[in-house]
Amino acid sequence: MNLLSLRYFIEVANTLNFTEASRNLHVSQPGISQQIHILEERLGVKLLYRTTRSVELTEEGKYLFEKVAPSFDQIENTVSNVMNSAEMPNLVKIATIPSAASLYLPKIMKNLHEQFPNIEFSIKETTSAHATELIKNREYHIGFIRTHVNFHSINQRGIEHLELKRSPLMAVVSANHKLASRQKIALKELKDDFFLHYDSDQSPALHELLQTACETAGFTPKTICSGSELLTISNLVSNNFVVTLMPMDMFQLIDSKGITCLDLEGIQLESSISAVWEESPYIRKNTKYMVELLSKLKIDL
Repeated sequence: MNLLSLRYFIEVANTLNFTEASRNLHVSQPGISQQIHILEERLGVKLLYRTTRSVELTEEGKYLFEKVAPSFDQIENTVSNVMNSAEMPNLVKIATIPSAASLYLPKIMKNLHEQFPNIEFSIKETTSAHATELIKNREYHIGFIRTHVNFHSINQRGIEHLELKRSPLMAVVSANHKLASRQKIALKELKDDFFLHYDSDQSPALHELLQTACETAGFTPKTICSGSELLTISNLVSNNFVVTLMPMDMFQLIDSKGITCLDLEGIQLESSISAVWEESPYIRKNTKYMVELLSKLKIDL
């Protein structure tokens, strides 16, 4: 339904005078007549009786005017608000893993706010799996998840992604571990240690990385616990209770006084953080702005 045709009809019905309606709307009389004719053809009814001296509403015209006129201003305002929100970002809802929140969000949000001073952010820190579900369910506009090098080949229906930066996988041990003084180790040297693993459902990329690395080194990790909270990992490792593997960008966020990271000989696995958003021809403009900004900032992240 053409809102313009309805607006012109309401003005004519209200004034019962094409000249006055033309003046109020700042539109020519032929323009008004054309729009009302379009509306009548669309509805399949006559709305106005017009003579050289007067304008009268038909029964259908009276009914339409009485039902539509009281709420039309609200309808127009609502449509205008939707159109404006599509043009300019207002609230951006971000679901992110903690490491991305620390590494990337401050710079991204600052740059976005400089472009759009009225923008607001709603941030939810969660797991990669949950962030992806929130995007798929259209509850959040953009997400930041942990990905691995083969992420693009995995069928993620309904999801677009932009890889930001790759980071090498490292061994993480206590500063008191017997291998802590080394810069590089063969992963097989940790086969007798207890491992902190990652949950396969909540942190699938990290779980796969650790599992693949250990299998490549020829052993199955002796998993004694699993988790992804950096503070928990740091405390467990620093007490020389477990060892683990993690990307360097994660390690850089930990208070490393009691732990250290070691390069892995013969294993070159990487992880990355990627932005994810809904795959759709009708992506919200605020999401488009953020994706464009991420693409520009990617080389500096």
